[in-house]
Amino acid sequence: MIGQLLPLAIAGALSSVPIAAVLTLLLGGRGLGPAVLFAVGSVTGVFVVTVAATALLGRVLVVDLPATASPGLGLGECLLGVVSVVAAGVVFRRPAAAGPSRTSALLTAAVGTVRPAVALAVGAVLALRPKALLLASGVGIVLAPAELPAVPSTVLVGASTLLMTATVTGPIVFALVGGEPARADLERFRAWLRHNSRAVTVVVLVLVGAVLVGDGLGRL
Repeated sequence: MIGQLLPLAIAGALSSVPIAAVLTLLLGGRGLGPAVLFAVGSVTGVFVVTVAATALLGRVLVVDLPATASPGLGLGECLLGVVSVVAAGVVFRRPAAAGPSRTSALLTAAVGTVRPAVALAVGAVLALRPKALLLASGVGIVLAPAELPAVPSTVLVGASTLLMTATVTGPIVFALVGGEPARADLERFRAWLRHNSRAVTVVVLVLVGAVLVGDGLGRL
């Protein structure tokens, strides 16, 4: 189970939009406060959405189904995986741009001007992005058939959430420890992300698709 959850969590950590948003907040000259609130919202949102996806899939898809060898569940995973790979193909075939997508650029620019309390809400709302919902569904479809007790299931969701959001909390810790000298490194990272966001998105979607299809085929 850990082997199934780990690639999904890593894929979540590589999502470029929340990373770009937290970097914008950190480098906006407004201190750590807004970035910390954004991270709290992001962690909370991802956790709540993943718990909800696990509970929903447990009720809808895996009622009275064994954790292994359940064709219906396997087909569901394969379908999600194919959707993810197709989305990766669409992103890959999209004409290359010199920077991030218009939506991503507008979002990160808006984040840089919001009040701290709004940054908290934005962090939570980003957990409702289509890619984030796909990842939450992937985690849920792995956990739901296992029918774990509440505490172990919550621990696994919590661990997955912390890993998924490590690239949001990590820059904050780096800025806190590194102080002003860390700013130059964060600026370089933001510039790299701005020019490679499409490649990152394609890698994430392909990784998620491969994990879901592979796990789904194992259940057929």
